[in-house]
Amino acid sequence: MTTKNFYDVPLNQLDKTAFQDRAEIRELLEYERYCRDNGLYPQEAACYSDDARIHVSWYDGPAKGYFEKVSAANGGGSKHKINSTAVWVNGNKAIGEMTVMMLSPRTKLDGQDVDLHSYARIFSRLEKVNGVWKLTDGDCIYERDELIPAVPGQAIAIDKKELATYRSSYQGLCYILARTGLQSSQDLPGEDKPETVAKLYNEASAWFFA
Repeated sequence: MTTKNFYDVPLNQLDKTAFQDRAEIRELLEYERYCRDNGLYPQEAACYSDDARIHVSWYDGPAKGYFEKVSAANGGGSKHKINSTAVWVNGNKAIGEMTVMMLSPRTKLDGQDVDLHSYARIFSRLEKVNGVWKLTDGDCIYERDELIPAVPGQAIAIDKKELATYRSSYQGLCYILARTGLQSSQDLPGEDKPETVAKLYNEASAWFFA
């Protein structure tokens, strides 16, 4: 049995309707991140459908609950540097994948200032309802991360035994989250376990072509 993958859909720039859809979706995805980074939570929520769900390191559930937690934490101080955005469209369904570097707020480990940089791909499903594209499902594919001392050259005090218990694609993130009382699932899509990414892609492809 041959699996039909969303990413095998060829780029067709002669289809101007699909071109317009891709442009609208790319704008929506980038605007959503802008709102997230700048505390515009009502505007961010408006980018999602009413029944949308979000699955990331620290949250898994309805988008509404996500926005409530993000707003209560005043965004948490994280920022997203967008590198590129790819979009695939099939009628009123679409998939977007955005490569980003996530800058976590500067934090302290044993009194020392450190920065966490996470490299990932934000993976989104979207649907067009009444002529308007909305996000319906959001995931994150983790690639790798790094903990960097705010003052170059300083050694960071890290519990290496604890660090080794976390997935390599987002172990620094898990380490920092643990110090804020949050626990992250170790089953999230990540490049250190290609089967987790394949599972996400297969499920999205089945939805995309249904």
